[in-house]
Amino acid sequence: MAAEDSVSLLSEISDIMRSFGDSDKPRLESVKLVEHILQQQLRGMFNEASLVAMRRKNNPCPSQADFEFLMRNHPVKIARMRKHLKDMRILKKFLSIRTGRQDFMEDLDQQDSDDELAIEVPELFDEERTRRLFRADRISQILSGQQYLEFNEARKTSFYCRHGEKIKNKFRRFLDLPADLRIPTTTMNILAYFAHETIAVIVDYAILTRLNSANRITEPFSRVTSTGASPAMLHICPEVTQGRGSEVVKPISVQEIHEGIRRFRQMTNKKVGFYRSSCDTDFKRSFLAL
Repeated sequence: MAAEDSVSLLSEISDIMRSFGDSDKPRLESVKLVEHILQQQLRGMFNEASLVAMRRKNNPCPSQADFEFLMRNHPVKIARMRKHLKDMRILKKFLSIRTGRQDFMEDLDQQDSDDELAIEVPELFDEERTRRLFRADRISQILSGQQYLEFNEARKTSFYCRHGEKIKNKFRRFLDLPADLRIPTTTMNILAYFAHETIAVIVDYAILTRLNSANRITEPFSRVTSTGASPAMLHICPEVTQGRGSEVVKPISVQEIHEGIRRFRQMTNKKVGFYRSSCDTDFKRSFLAL
């Protein structure tokens, strides 16, 4: 992509990072690094899904079944994505009743006729989503009224097409997808969902990296949680005890992001018994959202 045609999503990425646990003002260097990682990840996921689509139906445009094939070893993530698409269809029906037909969601009712989508995914406990919800609840408890409104607006930030044609075109130009390839709205919504998940995983690993650092100072009173928290919840979500009310939260640094990505790749590429091979190239393609 030419330099004059480059598109930046720094504002949206900064708000999403804040919504998942970063400080009120994320560092510009960290946001730029996340933007670079996000662009690489989404392009790689689209290319991998396109290869699957070409082998399966001789069509370079991937569908939901092609992305689910890449996620076949993670049924919890598949169930999370299906729930998201289901919620989007419910939103479409609600908006069509309230404000009339929504053109930007016209493709959401077009379900894949593939046999893979007919397979029911068992409903399992989603630990990652639970951890993020606890973190958001912990943050919201210590905010003032104005800060809570800003935090709420940050949590509503996304790249979904329901935010208008402007963000839709901006997101596609950011991905730099082939102009001659007609990509349905459903596929763009899936890519937007993966963008949101990728940023969430980066923030998750950066926070866990900070929690595991040896020089972290924790105030004793910061371990006191709300009445809704239980020891099991604290075990699931250790960052609940981080304590945000009485101490200033430092923004996520570039070093913490690099260390989090390094740990993710190390866990993804290492051999486990006879079930993984270091010569298998599939395990070298590490996608955070998959």
